[in-house]
Amino acid sequence: MKLLKLFTLLIMSALALPSFGQGLKAFKLKNGLSVYIWEDNTKSDVFGIVGVRTGAVNDPASYTGLAHYLEHVMFKGTDKIGALDWATEEPLYKQIITKYDEMAEETDPGKKEAIAKEINDLTVQAGKISVSSEFSNLMESMGGKGVNAGTGYDLTFYHNSFPPYQINKWLEISSQRFMHPVFRTFQTELETVYEEFNRSKDNPGRIQNDFIMGKAFEGHPYSRSIIGLPDHLKNPRLSKLIQFYEDWYTPENMVLILVGNINANQISGRIAGTFGRLANKPTPDRIKYPNLEIKGRTQYTAKIGNYPSINLVYQGVSTGHPDKKALEIALSLLSNNNRTGVLDKLTIDGELTQGYAYPAFMREQGRCIISCIPLYDENQRRFESTKTAEKKALKAIEQIANGNIEDWVINAIKANMCRDFDLMMESNERKGETLLEAFVNEQDLNKVLNYKDEVMGVTIDDIKRVAKQYLNNDYLAIFIEKGKLDKKEKIKKPGYKPVEPPVGKQSLYSQQFKTMPIGKVDETFLNFADVKSKKINERSQFFYTPNSENNVFNLTLKYGVGQREFPQLNIAANLMNNAGVMGSYEPQDLKKELSKLNATCEVFATDDYLYITMRGYEENLQAACQLLSRQILMPKLDDKQLARIKGSLLGERQQRKENVQILADALNQYLFYQDKSNYIDELTDKQIIELKISELTGDINRASNYEAQIYYTGTLPMENVFEVLSKNLPLVANEKESNSPQVKQMAAVKENTIYFLPNSDVEQAQLFFYMPTTNFDKKDDVLRDAFYQYFSGSFNGLVLSELREKRSMVYTAYGVVRTPVLPGFPTYFSGQIGTQNDKAVEALTVYMDLLNNMPKNPDRMDNIKSYLRQEALTTQPDFRDKAAYVEMCKRRGYTQDPSIENVPKIDALTFEDIVKYYEENIKGRPIAIGIMGNPKEISLEQLGKFGKVVKLTEKKLFNTKDAMF
Repeated sequence: MKLLKLFTLLIMSALALPSFGQGLKAFKLKNGLSVYIWEDNTKSDVFGIVGVRTGAVNDPASYTGLAHYLEHVMFKGTDKIGALDWATEEPLYKQIITKYDEMAEETDPGKKEAIAKEINDLTVQAGKISVSSEFSNLMESMGGKGVNAGTGYDLTFYHNSFPPYQINKWLEISSQRFMHPVFRTFQTELETVYEEFNRSKDNPGRIQNDFIMGKAFEGHPYSRSIIGLPDHLKNPRLSKLIQFYEDWYTPENMVLILVGNINANQISGRIAGTFGRLANKPTPDRIKYPNLEIKGRTQYTAKIGNYPSINLVYQGVSTGHPDKKALEIALSLLSNNNRTGVLDKLTIDGELTQGYAYPAFMREQGRCIISCIPLYDENQRRFESTKTAEKKALKAIEQIANGNIEDWVINAIKANMCRDFDLMMESNERKGETLLEAFVNEQDLNKVLNYKDEVMGVTIDDIKRVAKQYLNNDYLAIFIEKGKLDKKEKIKKPGYKPVEPPVGKQSLYSQQFKTMPIGKVDETFLNFADVKSKKINERSQFFYTPNSENNVFNLTLKYGVGQREFPQLNIAANLMNNAGVMGSYEPQDLKKELSKLNATCEVFATDDYLYITMRGYEENLQAACQLLSRQILMPKLDDKQLARIKGSLLGERQQRKENVQILADALNQYLFYQDKSNYIDELTDKQIIELKISELTGDINRASNYEAQIYYTGTLPMENVFEVLSKNLPLVANEKESNSPQVKQMAAVKENTIYFLPNSDVEQAQLFFYMPTTNFDKKDDVLRDAFYQYFSGSFNGLVLSELREKRSMVYTAYGVVRTPVLPGFPTYFSGQIGTQNDKAVEALTVYMDLLNNMPKNPDRMDNIKSYLRQEALTTQPDFRDKAAYVEMCKRRGYTQDPSIENVPKIDALTFEDIVKYYEENIKGRPIAIGIMGNPKEISLEQLGKFGKVVKLTEKKLFNTKDAMF
């Protein structure tokens, strides 16, 4: 009777879906919550989302950032999850809420600080009788992977993958988290958000995007940063956050999405019994904002870039608008993945460094944005003017707006959009995100999943109409000029006492949750024999994996030589992406022919290999391979393109000593390799200037003489594919033997050494850790994974627990033992912290104490073993990556699925094994530490207590031979 009653809560809806979507079921619970279930028994796991149709757009104008704050604290439990003594904790929680209201009303800075300290005392007190990390702990115990959340302008969503047999537990805890949530440790989480805000101030891309959005959507909440305005972040109010939750987290405004190895009929009743518990309540009316009126040309300029760019903003449409697809196609006529757009041609012809168009289409409004980076003149050693770049971009836009479009280009773009949709539908995550977007934008699921029919139904007249209507003379011209970022809005983090949760305690809910029954555990392993292989030449090998999803093939040609032997090879590969065929095709003409075949190619090089990839529909396989082969054997590389690439490389080098992100990466590389860092062991500026087409063409020819590995995924039978590829790929007889892969020698560390790079401009100090450990042997794989899960894995690991959850010093931090590509070479510990300059030494002290005196908490062992076991049984490579994954496993010494060997090791694992691994591989070993930070706030004397201090300059991190800058 009870089960029958639950089913009456379901309101089923019929869907007319394409064949690939037949596994999709959609219904609503009686409380209004929408449910989408997409069955796919070929997957090894399930991807779950709980989405809410709210985001930064619904933040009150006087309290921006609430939606993002809320996402953070939704992991802190409820009156059951994490509650050790709710009767005692509840009065403290209510006092904290009241104190935040008092602090918000107080204007005297001294009194505000006194209230903040009172809140800290109450938070510490409440922290002793609660476990704010219990939700994450329980997710770990049931094998939840990628537990995370995200906030956008129009949505907030909570997501992770989990084993199919854990569906009942997942439904229970994922619904329970929305029943009476308690926003524990709000104060410390606020500090974490402060760290996230400050971190954004070192990111020029983030600053530029905020500026562009601020002008593009002026007068609408889309113009504000999702994180929130600094004045509002400094003056939080917990009561406002609770009100936001009560207003917008209503069942009718929420969706449950499950995609993967799941049966809708079997779990529908359980969904009604869990998510059906959420109380039905109305959602507030949304504020309606007028659209920005753009008339004529309006210019804005900001000196916030590392290099100049122009951004032209045109009126667009909302996500659900009938013109959306036609306008997306129109923008693709300017730039697209096949590089056949008008802006692409300007880039290929060396008129621009870069040019691209993209839609910024939101739920309520939309804009079309065209961004261009002016050409860098290698002779003048400067960029062309932004005015010149604007004129070039406008000419390209005018061509589209006037309807000067060849039919084949439109047809190729539409076919490419359909192919990309096919590829997207292979992934649990992308399916889930597609359903989430449909819910948030209140779109018809039939139309969303019949996407290909919708795209092919867009006519050339539709495209010409929208191009003329939207890409007209009414636009914003936003100029980004080179200049230093404005960092006056930094939020200073107060120094509060850390929250010390009780060790080894769990709530009654946790105890009951762990005893819940689970479904049947199927131990299914990857069969290496699923990947077929065959010699295709004397040394080259062909690998074949069937595709049962669609008619899209993947081809990867991996030549066994890379930049180690040919230092210019990556530049040559870059040129190949815009090359023609000597005597036959100009670059744009070759792209035209490939586009007609709906084939996309990409060429790139690593230290070990030259990669050539192709993707398309199998009916065009032979013709596409013939074009590819002719290009590789007789490439027509372009002098204008080479000049553009030279200018781009030199332009990047000109500004990289001012680019915080590049400096941080260069410092990290220096720790690993010292003078053999990729930033030092690189082509000199002089060598770049002297590059010749003939040399680069020769590098491609020489590289293609090496033995190759050919990976193919498709629906055609293996023998048919082999026949096509053996006759139509550029493979030479008597190929040269490959020495790849090789392991790059890493730096020795004989004593603790701190490399300090002074930088007065950084808002966040960056700390990197490097410690060589023992040689790689697969027998230690389980121990390494267990150590990582204990030391650094997710929010439950020691690193984030101590540095973020307790002390709010960081937004992200990690520590992991990494392995080389071949057995027998050294593994190494690598870690990183980003924190405020004035907290850097304190954060370093905590981190080093974790490394030198790792706290021992054996109570976590059951969780770790459970997580590792379930991860091993449910983590399978995508079918397109299966062959490369199998070859990687074999290279590491495995002859079958590693899980077959490792699951018994996980079952036998003890906490003493993790401690022993730590003591033999980590504890007491010398370590190199790289720190980039403000010397006014980081004391070299204090750093000296951790080891020898070496002061670096930017020049030390880069190749200075024949340097122009």
